[in-house]
Amino acid sequence: MDLLEWVQRGTTKIMKGIKHLFYEARLTELGLFTLEKRRLWEDLVAVFRYLKGTYKKVGEGLFSRACSDRTRSNGFKLKVGRF
Repeated sequence: MDLLEWVQRGTTKIMKGIKHLFYEARLTELGLFTLEKRRLWEDLVAVFRYLKGTYKKVGEGLFSRACSDRTRSNGFKLKVGRF
């Protein structure tokens, strides 16, 4: 994550007219947030969805557990549905 933050810092320095500003000011000028704030925001959204009962993990519901006596099967079948 430090690498991603480093790349974002460097990319915002390239922008003309704002390279003299501090990192947080450059982000504000571009309408962006720090990566730490974005991670916090996503955590808060996940908690809200969990409390409202609409939270689903990525990929949850894609596979169904198929009971099988076959030893060479992994036991998961892909569900057919709309996304």
